[in-house]
Amino acid sequence: MSEITVFISYSHDSDAHRERVLGLSERLRADGIATILDRYVEKGSPPEGWPRWMMNGLNAATHVVCVCTEDYRRRFLGQEVPAKGKGADWEGALVTQALYDCPQPHQQVRRCLV
Repeated sequence: MSEITVFISYSHDSDAHRERVLGLSERLRADGIATILDRYVEKGSPPEGWPRWMMNGLNAATHVVCVCTEDYRRRFLGQEVPAKGKGADWEGALVTQALYDCPQPHQQVRRCLV
């Protein structure tokens, strides 16, 4: 694997969308790029809990790919109905803080449509 590690942030819009995101991750891995994706967590939930898993994953990553959909945008911005899309909401807050803190955020965060 390369020295690049990509954290993939996305919303669980549908099963088909989740499969497309998994396909993106698998393609990156096939090309030698390490990825961090919730789908690789065994037993359905990380022992440290999702919020800490997300923080740890973002801290371990050299790059972040945000897979943008309308649902993701709404959740990322904290504009979703309460208790829905909490993962993208939380990741949105973490990524926003990282962008604020980083002198050149455009080099570490990429947006993509899948």
